[in-house]
Amino acid sequence: MKNVISLREVVDCDAFLKEKCLNFRIHLRDACGKQFCWIEPLSECGCDGQYEELYAALEEFFGKLRYKLEYSDDKLNFWLSNE
Repeated sequence: MKNVISLREVVDCDAFLKEKCLNFRIHLRDACGKQFCWIEPLSECGCDGQYEELYAALEEFFGKLRYKLEYSDDKLNFWLSNE
């Protein structure tokens, strides 16, 4: 069975990031049978130095759901690992 991120989980993740004062939003895309999320910084200067905190928060949030994440080379996109 495939791992699938629900819209509710994306909304909850955005709220989690806001609680941690991280100025990002997550967007869900589903294309050609593969689902992935892209990371939107909500301000150019407000996110400086927060990317490592963001990745830790994403790992924490999705880890609680028993998901493991994989990231694109630029780390601006992620998807659920097949492991």
